[in-house]
Formats: sequence, C-alpha cells, structure tokens
Amino acid sequence: MSIIGIELCDAGIMAADGTKAELLQIDGLADESPGFALPAKDGLLVGKAAESKAHLFPRQIIHHFWDQLSTEPLEQPGAHAPKSTAEIAYHHLEHIWRQIKRHGDEVLIVVPGFYGRQQLGLILGIANELSIPVRGFVPLAMAASPCAHPGKMILHLDIHLHRLEVTYLKQNRQLALADSVTGTEKGLLYLHRQWAEAIGQDFVASTRFDPFHQANSEQELYNRLPGILYNLRHSRSIAFDMTGGSRTYAITLTRKRIADKAGAAYAEICRIIEELRSQHEQSASPILLQLTHRLARLPGCRRVLADIENAEILELEKGAGARGAVDIWPELSGQSANSGISFFSSRPLPPAHGATNQARIPANPLALYPPYLLYRSLAYPITDRPLTVGCGLDSEPNDVTITGDIAGVSSRHFTVALVDGKIRLSDMSDQGTFVDEERIDGSIALKLGQTIRVGNPGEKLRVIACVDPDK
Repeated sequence: MSIIGIELCDAGIMAADGTKAELLQIDGLADESPGFALPAKDGLLVGKAAESKAHLFPRQIIHHFWDQLSTEPLEQPGAHAPKSTAEIAYHHLEHIWRQIKRHGDEVLIVVPGFYGRQQLGLILGIANELSIPVRGFVPLAMAASPCAHPGKMILHLDIHLHRLEVTYLKQNRQLALADSVTGTEKGLLYLHRQWAEAIGQDFVASTRFDPFHQANSEQELYNRLPGILYNLRHSRSIAFDMTGGSRTYAITLTRKRIADKAGAAYAEICRIIEELRSQHEQSASPILLQLTHRLARLPGCRRVLADIENAEILELEKGAGARGAVDIWPELSGQSANSGISFFSSRPLPPAHGATNQARIPANPLALYPPYLLYRSLAYPITDRPLTVGCGLDSEPNDVTITGDIAGVSSRHFTVALVDGKIRLSDMSDQGTFVDEERIDGSIALKLGQTIRVGNPGEKLRVIACVDPDK
C-alpha cells in the first residue's frame, strides 16, 4: 500500500509521493495548485489556469472557497456560477486527484489548524464522491514539524490567501496541536495587492507608464510577482521592466520598498506570536519559529521575526506538510483503533534537533541561491521571465547574444526561465541545443553546473548560482 500526502492550503495545494516523499506534479507541470476558480461556459477553470486570468476577469474570479468552505449558497453573478464554495472545492480536488491518483492507493490529508468539524466533514464527503481513499486527517503544523526542540515553545507560522496562521505545538511524550490563532485580511492576496500597487506607482513616477491602465499588463505584473520576490530575497535591488505598446519601461525595485509594504502583515504575525506566548505563559521562554516556504520567501519577513526576543527561526522545506505526512504515516496508522478515518491531533515526538534523524535539508539549492546563465564572463539572472538566447539578428533581438562561432545558431535559439522553482530550458532552434553534450527534445529542467552548447563546434553557456550577500 502506498500513501499520498495532500497538503491543503489555498495559497498552493501540494501532494507528496509515498515512495520517495517527493512533491508531485499536481496542476499541469506545477507542483502547487492555488485556490482560484473562474466560471466559464464550457466548465469551471481551477488552479493555475484560473489564477492566470484573475485580473483579466476580476468580477468573476473566486478565491475564497477553501478559506470559507461550506454548503451555504454562493452569491456570485453569472449563469455559470457554482452554487457553493463546497462545489468549487469539489472541482478543484477532482482536477488534482485526476493527475496524482496513479501514485498511491491511500491518502492522508493535511489541513490548516483553523479547520473545524464542518470543514473536515465536507472534505471527507467530497473525497468520498471522488473515490479518494482517505485514511485520515492531520494538522499541517504537526505534519510539517521535522524534529523536537526540548525546552522551547514551537510555533508554526504560515500564510494563506486570506489569512495568517500561527499554531502552537506542545511537546510532552507526544507532539500535539495545542492552539491555533489566525489573523484575517492580511494574507497573500493583501500582500500581492500592496506590492503590485507600489510597483505600479514606481512605474508611473519614473516613466509615466501605468501597468494598471490595461488588464493585460496588470495581469502580467501579478504573474511576475513570484519572480520579483524570489530575486529580492537574494538581492537588495533588481532591474524590472515591462512593455507597453511599442516601448519597454524599466525601474529599479528594492528589497526595502517591498518589505516596507508588507510591514502591517509582519506586525500582525508578531502580535499573534506574543498573544500565544502570553496565553500559554511562555513569554520568557525561548521559542522556535517554524516558517513555511510560503512565508520564508517573503522579503523582509525573516529579518522582522529575528528581532523577537529568545526566538530561533527554522525555514521548512517546500511542501513540508505533505512530505511530513508521508514520513509519519507508519507511526500514525498504528494509533488508529479501527479501519475508519481518524483526525490525528498528536503524534509520537520526533527526534530532537541535532539527532541523527534531523530536519530534511532542502534538496533544491535554488531555494537558497539565485541562478544565473554565464556566457563569456557575464552572468545573466534567470527569473520567471524567459531569457532568450540566440545569434542576435537585428530583426529578432534577444537577451543573450551569441557573438562567437554562430554557425548552427538560430537568431532565437532557446529560452531559459524559472518555472515553479525549477530552471527550465525550451529549445526553439532547428539545429538543436545540447545540455552536457546531449541533444534535448523540446524542454528540460536544468541543474546548477550544467553546460549548454549551441552551434557546432559552437559556444558554451553554464548555469551558475550567486551566494546571497546578506547571509
């Protein structure tokens, strides 16, 4: 029997394979599926497809169905609108299950700490309708916690589309969910709006170009926010450009500018932390703050949390809840008294920090270091926006111009970009692109250190990383 761990978070649902505890492709090629839905004549768009159109159809987009999961009638204009948030969740889970069900025959669902009996019952009912073989539910914070920290108050910090969440995990003979507090209206949607508006203001002030003047440029700005955040986490400032009409406009974005716009959300997290410490009489105790990848990647967040007295910070790997559920299932399954479906509010205490089985180190170095494409002593940053490489004919300009032996090099030979945390190369040439001297077929995920050759004998480029100067 093979278990699949499904981590429910509206900012990005993830699933882990029970054999290797690796994240699965859950929404097309992506390993995250955000909680967005868009009613249409030919059906309901969900996940990445809906998110990519959120600012093209702002009145029709729905993004609160996991946060406010219920069977209450949904007030939404349009003839094709679903009847309730539960109905939308059904379609989203169906979309996900269709892609991952071949990876296992049992499922452990990881849920936010603010879910109650009603939400769990609805999820179970949806799963039954979809023939998803659910074996149990486990709180996200408990599944994601990699190791024990004796003498410390463990707080798990997360951010969803609409809310912040801080969960207190108590350590005795078991690791148990003790308390969970949420702060509403300061989730990722709030932060994305703050950041997009700030970037738009900077464009208007510097260039008079307004990204919000057209729906397409507004959507592009939101689509590129993950890449902006990724690069600002590793650099104090970045150059950012957008095209409007026949012109390209550029500004400089700073980490401080983005971090300052998130100040209200970070202050809310600190307030909740102090509230939990006071309620549980732990104000003077050392605390361990476990940050999900969703929160850890936000510029300036770690710096604010580092100022909390007696606090140690641990950044969890991406999908720690889904991966952790797979890891702990053997010990949880032994706690179940029957073959029914259980809600596991505690688990055996994991090994202490520093023991042999300590926290899993993120396997992807891109989570720590920004990637670059090195060509002839110049390093070009790899971001969410495709970097085009070619011989650079005047009629088809590109970003990296091959200037040496261009025999067999197309004017637009290949592109490279960050896609869902991976470096993806897409070949556009007739003559072929070679990675470590093997010709690729269409598209490939690259690793640090790999060499790319174009032409024959050709020119070579290399994928490298840059160490964060602030670490």
